Amino acid sequence: MTQALPHLDGLGDIPADYEHVQKNIRPGDELAVPGALFKWYDVYLDGSDVPKDVREEAREYLRDEAAAGRLGLRGELGFILNHRAGDKYFVLVGVWRNNNEFWQTLYFKDDAGFQPYPVPDGAPRPTQEVVELDATSHERRAWSRYLTSARDEAAKRAYLEDRCTGILV
Repeated sequence: MTQALPHLDGLGDIPADYEHVQKNIRPGDELAVPGALFKWYDVYLDGSDVPKDVREEAREYLRDEAAAGRLGLRGELGFILNHRAGDKYFVLVGVWRNNNEFWQTLYFKDDAGFQPYPVPDGAPRPTQEVVELDATSHERRAWSRYLTSARDEAAKRAYLEDRCTGILV
């Protein structure tokens, strides 16, 4: 580097009381909707599993969105992270598109149910928190293996069977 770094005060500051914690990831049944087939994952803290009724509500919401054409799916494979963060729930829907691109949509649950995460025009788009990126790293490697395979039926099944499990950090 030839330039000196600027002063870093006020950049990347994390509150002193923040504690980074690992989370669990558990694969669930695939979700087949018009235009896509998804791997399913629940992400949660120890002792704070995603309740079955919330999981089913999320799955039904996504089925309805896909059936209505609001997901814009076009014959794709991907994965879904159903993430419990305290008393909040986020659903990240990702597809592999244009051969090697990862496209994602974010939803959240409030008292009215699941809905798209609102983003003001021109603002940065929410993507993933650190533990979600850990799961996405697994999926990226699995997709890369698919891309370097014969990309036939057996390779598609191998991708779908390659699941992230255990602890996310």
